[in-house]
Amino acid sequence: MTFQTIRIKLDIPDGPEYDQVRDMHGHIVTVFTSTEINGERSLKIGSRTLRLRKAGVDEEGDEPMDVYRAEAISDPSY
Repeated sequence: MTFQTIRIKLDIPDGPEYDQVRDMHGHIVTVFTSTEINGERSLKIGSRTLRLRKAGVDEEGDEPMDVYRAEAISDPSY
């Protein structure tokens, strides 16, 4: 069984709740295509989970890339 992946760009909003993951703003990450449901996906970064929603497409690179904006962040889980 093979799993398809895509690369997405992260958009992390301003706000103190996002301070722990702010350095991920603008980063490109690889995710499984199957993890998107109705334009939303979750991404675990360290001890927190971001809830992401598709916000648009970045056309500036070699190929278009979906941009996902963080809508919520979980409390740390250890």
